[in-house]
Amino acid sequence: MTVFTALLTGCVPAKKDDAAPSGGASTEAQAGQNVELRFAWWGSQGRHDRTLKLIDKFQELHPNIKIKPEYTSFDGYWEKLSTQVAANNAPDIMQMSILYIKEYSDRGVLGDMKPYLNAELNVTDLNKDVLDNQGTIGGKLTGLPVSDNASVMIYNKEMYQQAGVEPPKMDMTWQEYFDKAREIKSKLGKNVYGSLDFSTSLEGFMYYLFSVGDTLYKDNRLGYNDQNLVNWLKMWDDARKEGIVPPAAMSASFLPIGNADPNKDALMKGVVPIMGPQFTATFPAYENVMKDKIDMVSYPKDKHTGSVLETAMFLSTSAKTAHPKEAAMFMDFFLNSTEAADILGTDRGLPENKKILEYLTPGFTDRDKKMVNMLQHVSSIHPSWYDAGPKGAGEVTKLFEQMVQKGQFGKASIEEVVADFRKEADKIFEKNN
Repeated sequence: MTVFTALLTGCVPAKKDDAAPSGGASTEAQAGQNVELRFAWWGSQGRHDRTLKLIDKFQELHPNIKIKPEYTSFDGYWEKLSTQVAANNAPDIMQMSILYIKEYSDRGVLGDMKPYLNAELNVTDLNKDVLDNQGTIGGKLTGLPVSDNASVMIYNKEMYQQAGVEPPKMDMTWQEYFDKAREIKSKLGKNVYGSLDFSTSLEGFMYYLFSVGDTLYKDNRLGYNDQNLVNWLKMWDDARKEGIVPPAAMSASFLPIGNADPNKDALMKGVVPIMGPQFTATFPAYENVMKDKIDMVSYPKDKHTGSVLETAMFLSTSAKTAHPKEAAMFMDFFLNSTEAADILGTDRGLPENKKILEYLTPGFTDRDKKMVNMLQHVSSIHPSWYDAGPKGAGEVTKLFEQMVQKGQFGKASIEEVVADFRKEADKIFEKNN
């Protein structure tokens, strides 16, 4: 909760003169030899455009440092990064998800930024709890938090209006969620479904577990009661048979869920009126494409809320970069400068840097205020913290998707999926930990 106390108390107007200092840590690197750094990130086209402008501004201030951009969608990003790491060719600087930061840190892929603190890199205005508990892994500072985040459901207001159906409400139960899906399906006909089938999302299942008072991981392996996975799969199987979520083949065409590119998912295509699990940090990407059509609500609940708090993303360096000081300078500019803030705005979510948040607050749009309000709401309803899991969690996430898909297509029973997933996942965790 400390993260959000800091965030919310930081939401006060500030004069630009009082904002965080601009630029990098020193001018010494400008007089040095020319260097080239590769910077990789994922996101929508709007994010790509803003980031390219940021790179141009940094290069203008540091003419001897060239930043080579590498960007793609969320799913393509991790496939490419995995291949690059295997080939000993990781980018110098990379955007890192809480899904994978522990795994890549434990594998020695990410560099330790502690040697550059208070020199090329200033972290004074970043949340110390996040730096210590999520950005620091195995004693090394491998991730700098970019923005704060909460898990949400994003929905199309116009589709509910068209159907004459009240939009989903905050803190709805799972029963209310499916009742609403059933209602809108009955009004909008065969080409529209009431919800996406996100049964294949291990992340979505983790939030469901939190809502029923269970946990996904424990002691470097799966930690939940198997009956809760049975309940999760049966809930979606019943919805699929009833026709209120798409058939298996259509659902598979929209994978991976939460790919951070609204142009590629079912909400943008008008197939479903609500999309999840999503995040406050991805709301701007949807709003950029679907102007004034969308809003968000918290993740469905049971005994507890299913919404979680987390760091939206981190900036990390490669442990093998030849230019760690210049990489630290770029990250310092990205996180601490008003020039970067003017370009990026809240595209990556509400900034973790409290002075930058204060600097941006006077110019907040209605969209930005919605993000602040959602973070306020989630932080007030006793949420869980996102659990990135032990080493091997990324591989287990893919395994879950594959095994649940077998059940969706009728190639395995629910009981077989539950038993086989635990057996194979525990093998992966045993191999990695």
